[in-house]
Amino acid sequence: MATNKQKPVTDEIAGAATDFDIFQGFLTHLANPDKVLALECGGDITVYDDMSRDGRIGPSLRTRALAVIGREWEVIPYSDKTEDMRRAEYVKQVFLGFPFDRARRALLRGGTLKGFAVSEVMWDYSERDVFIRDMLHRNQRRFRFDLEGNILLITRDNPMGENVSFRNGLPLRKFQHVTFGDEVETPYGVGLGRELYWPWWFKKNGIKFWLMFCDKFAGPTVTGEYPQGATEEQKNSLLAAAQAVHSSNAVIFPQGMSLSLLEAARSGSITTYRELVEYMDAEMTVVILGQTATTEGTPGALGSQDAQADVRGDLIKADADALCEALNSENGVVRWLVDYQFPGTRNYPQMWIKCEDEDDELTVAERDEKRSNAVAASGARLTPVYFKRRYGLEEDEIETTLQPPPESGGGARQGGGGGISLAEPGDDPSATLSALTDRLGQAAAPQTAAWIDSLKKRIDAAESIDELPEIILAAYPDMSVEALAGIVAEETMRAFMAGRIEAKDEVR
Repeated sequence: MATNKQKPVTDEIAGAATDFDIFQGFLTHLANPDKVLALECGGDITVYDDMSRDGRIGPSLRTRALAVIGREWEVIPYSDKTEDMRRAEYVKQVFLGFPFDRARRALLRGGTLKGFAVSEVMWDYSERDVFIRDMLHRNQRRFRFDLEGNILLITRDNPMGENVSFRNGLPLRKFQHVTFGDEVETPYGVGLGRELYWPWWFKKNGIKFWLMFCDKFAGPTVTGEYPQGATEEQKNSLLAAAQAVHSSNAVIFPQGMSLSLLEAARSGSITTYRELVEYMDAEMTVVILGQTATTEGTPGALGSQDAQADVRGDLIKADADALCEALNSENGVVRWLVDYQFPGTRNYPQMWIKCEDEDDELTVAERDEKRSNAVAASGARLTPVYFKRRYGLEEDEIETTLQPPPESGGGARQGGGGGISLAEPGDDPSATLSALTDRLGQAAAPQTAAWIDSLKKRIDAAESIDELPEIILAAYPDMSVEALAGIVAEETMRAFMAGRIEAKDEVR
């Protein structure tokens, strides 16, 4: 008896729309689950803007964002096929054509602090090409999200929010949304603001009391005594005179009465305030950068700097991955651009930020060298395409070098034509032509071998002999002759120069 195959449950059960804390009292949108905003700030997310102006929070956020922006980015094609390579190159040129670093800076600074960020994509087109003119950051206070995670733009005419993810049932493809944080169950994300709020609040109030202390005890307090039976007018005149001497920091009291402060009550207070502020600064730095060496490093100290750099490297990679995942997603600007420019395709390129340090790249290179040696021992070799994809090299940044063919005959010598074996004057010219032909064959071997392998795979997949002509014709577009033409041109030039040098030697 056959057993029925059970199908998995594909519906979402514990989604954000069923969360009581997020969806309480709201009919059309999700509430931001940030408890700090809800309980301490009245739901006003602009409090985080005030926090970003702090002398420690602002520079630390900028350092974290610039650590990602300073890394190189690349667009990886879906495959090595010509069409996929062309799509990736087009996306790369479009993003190079507008201030992408500025757009990323706004997304990273605002997103890591508040949990999410939104940028408006300014599209443009010329003839048949669609490109991006700019990506403009929009303040998070202007956006909400509905039960489906769609973006709602709060406007004067629609204070509950207008759906800007879809219009007339079609994707609007206008607003890029990026979510940050460990708990990304909701589109609001989880920002660092909720961890920074209390250290920032204690620091702000600590500085306020510190300033009051300085105002009280940095200079003397003016005192005035009035006699017994003085009228209110006389008291006010005395107080005004005292305040004229030292602003509002003045006191008056009757004769025979005195005021004093216990010196021990304020002993060491100024250092207490400073220590409080410095402690809160260190706490905020750890929250943002993962360490304090960046802002409080000891000159000449080596100790744990390597470990601290590793921690910060993890944060860089996490931010870079979150940004790239949003750009490459179904609701990301990379797919939108490809859909506009190449409608109907399903092979999308992807943008990624290189987060490997130089030491990591050296490790990768050493591993690739061992891999190349192992492959060569089996009679094969890694192609230039592998290294271009692995290290992000351009077409004109890698050159295939080949060993010259073995010398045949004792009378041969190495001429000046790039390592080509030339015959001595008076020898058979066919030897020189044979050497040139062998060299050209070796240079073109990788390209022709790739063609043969591609054809072999297609032929093996054929179901009948009648399909072979169509299969071979269909393979022609994927056989780029540009690389082979470059090889032939290079070898022809070498042969020409070798002939010139040999003729010059004969004249001598």
